[in-house]
Amino acid sequence: MFYDKRTQRKIQLLNLLIALLILIPILLDFSKGFMMGLNSSVIGFQNGLEESTFQICTVKPDSLQLNHIGTIPSLNLSSDNILYLPASTTPVALSISSVILTGLSFIALICMIIKLVQLIKSVASDGLMNRRNIKRLRLLSYFMITFYLVSYIDSFITTSYYRSHLSLGDNQICYPELSASVTIAFILLLLAEILNIAYKQREELDLTI
Repeated sequence: MFYDKRTQRKIQLLNLLIALLILIPILLDFSKGFMMGLNSSVIGFQNGLEESTFQICTVKPDSLQLNHIGTIPSLNLSSDNILYLPASTTPVALSISSVILTGLSFIALICMIIKLVQLIKSVASDGLMNRRNIKRLRLLSYFMITFYLVSYIDSFITTSYYRSHLSLGDNQICYPELSASVTIAFILLLLAEILNIAYKQREELDLTI
């Protein structure tokens, strides 16, 4: 499919905007987790906790109590915490599963970025309504879903273990929440299926004519 230069630039700009909308939530989540991990490591080292592991989690009280922030009453529904745990409390199986799942999510992220770049370049020159780009869009959504689900499963397994083995007094560790950004992946998957149906109908119409 041929586009004039002006139309091609518009398509490239729109593709770039779509790519940013897909990548920005992922990069923000990654940078937040990375900075929390980095800062916690530095603080732990400064306080002689370098032999411990740390777990980033959300903790909520078992019963709600009225607190005060200055002169304003408030309720503490939950708060993000970093728990410094003795290295001996982390079983080998949990560490191995975490490494494997983290590796899988990283591979899915790399594949997702590759497919996104390929799709952006190809759509600008050939358009989206062709079999190759529809397949790329479908694969992009699969990799995105895999990234979010594997990351969630990793957090869920770790949280489940610590919930059953740690006593936090009147508090408990919350189970992780699946990132709302996963809806983008399902929207892309539905879009790929719609485009695939439309492409097949166009092929049948061309054959009929």
